[in-house]
Amino acid sequence: MKVIHLSTSDLNGGAAIAAKRICSAQKQLSEIESKLLVQSKLSKNEYVISAQSSFLDKLSAAYNKFADEILIKLLTVQFHGRFTFPFFGNEISHNDFVRNADIINLHWINGGFLSINSLRKIGELKKPIVWTLHDMWAFTGGCHYSSGCYKFQNQCSNCPSLLFKSDYDFSYKIFNDKKKLYNNLNLTFVTCSKWLAEEAAKSVLLSDKNIVVIPNPLNKDLFKAFNKTESRIRFSLPIDKKLILIGAMNLKDERKGFKYLIEALNLLWESNRKIADQCELTVFGKLDQNVLNKISFKVNQLGKLKSEEEIVLAYNSADVYVAPSLEDNLPNTVMEAMACGVPVVAFNVGGIPDMIDSGRNGILAELKSAKDLAKGIELVLSDKNLHKRFSVSARKKVIENFDQKIVAEKYYDVYKSLL
Repeated sequence: MKVIHLSTSDLNGGAAIAAKRICSAQKQLSEIESKLLVQSKLSKNEYVISAQSSFLDKLSAAYNKFADEILIKLLTVQFHGRFTFPFFGNEISHNDFVRNADIINLHWINGGFLSINSLRKIGELKKPIVWTLHDMWAFTGGCHYSSGCYKFQNQCSNCPSLLFKSDYDFSYKIFNDKKKLYNNLNLTFVTCSKWLAEEAAKSVLLSDKNIVVIPNPLNKDLFKAFNKTESRIRFSLPIDKKLILIGAMNLKDERKGFKYLIEALNLLWESNRKIADQCELTVFGKLDQNVLNKISFKVNQLGKLKSEEEIVLAYNSADVYVAPSLEDNLPNTVMEAMACGVPVVAFNVGGIPDMIDSGRNGILAELKSAKDLAKGIELVLSDKNLHKRFSVSARKKVIENFDQKIVAEKYYDVYKSLL
């Protein structure tokens, strides 16, 4: 069985990483010959193929990406989250890997990679199409997360993500274009979380489609526990402190919940002197000085980590990982931290409860409650026995539910049913 996965990238962003991991997991099964076709290849893996085989392909891809970003900057409300216009894309239906595939598996295909017309051309090949959803874009008028807007359940229009709103704005047009497209495609949808499956089923676009829940996989042999002291020495982090790990976020995107994280950290600093003296903050990536000035704890910035091995060591240097997202599918970082035996404190939202069993392997805080988030962080850091129990249970949850072979076999069952 030949499967071609289509993704804008193989490494740039959580959805790209998830697509690569799904493809890699499937390669463990002898029944599946799996390849990943991308607009932008960043890894050196042989099963990842660039869609740009000529100078003209590269030129076209660059133009599509540029035009896509220009539209987003000119026409959307940045703080409301990403909104994508599916007007620019590559013609890949003539690609040999696509033509020879038994199954075409779509992932995150925005950023100028595939347009509505690109998808229409792929549909003309009359092959079964599986679309793995990493956010809500496939069933909205263009937003990737609806942020409390429920218009996608009936008809998108007057979109809060657009600068120019009307009854017949771009969200209205895109929504109707998708409706026409989906009626002519042999589509099966896979969502990575139960929450996203429920949201997809509420949409008029997907209400009559087959929707299957299959989580993203993780390599348990790569993401695992290492010596904490050695991990900290690698990054010149203090040995004698308790470290709270977070990921650097896009501060313009309210969905990431950064303001609640800052409030929670400052509440923790003010309410518990012992925690305040013992703890420091560690950050993937880099925060600018304006943000640093708002955080009471000392901040250790790791910069951009260049490999998965470095990312694993970063998790292992931490005592707790905090994920304050207000809306999310199945964030890789939560699963990665848990696989490394690091307890996670996060808001009870989206697909995060699929991973965290609150009180057993981590803490789920009340949504948008900085006080509850702070309470969860404090509990994990102050109770050694609880921390140890969470650590063991977190890794156990990943091994039993998100192992590569388990996920690959679930995909195989879906593919087999379509053929």
